[in-house]
Amino acid sequence: MKSDGFTMIEMLVVLAAFFMLSLASAFMFTPQNEKLEKDLFFSQLQADLLYSQQYAIAHQEQITVHIMPENNYYYIRGTDYTATYLVKRHYSQNIKVKKGTMALLFYYMPDGNINSFGSIFVTVGTRTYMMMIQIGKGRFYVTEV
Repeated sequence: MKSDGFTMIEMLVVLAAFFMLSLASAFMFTPQNEKLEKDLFFSQLQADLLYSQQYAIAHQEQITVHIMPENNYYYIRGTDYTATYLVKRHYSQNIKVKKGTMALLFYYMPDGNINSFGSIFVTVGTRTYMMMIQIGKGRFYVTEV
């Protein structure tokens, strides 16, 4: 009698190899996850800051940007605190925002300029980044510290 199937030993070897490859790939993608979280946070924040600046210019009003690191979110709204939020954005708990030389509460003026400038530190996983908001137009850039 002839059998064309696999033996139990052969099946266990193949399953063990598959399990090891799956486990190795899970550890390889963890740093990629941190990079994606960082990229998403900074691109979303940049878009929201540009939106708040454009809104301040278009509506000729002062716009408040307030980062709340203890609750992992930030909001943007007019200075009339009874008004609704223009943006209220929650971000990952893996991202920690700390005050640098600039407060975590700042304003865009009706002419589009920012009321203060300086640095804010953002930690994603094991890496720390400095977000430097420039004087004048309120643009910013990010560098790894």
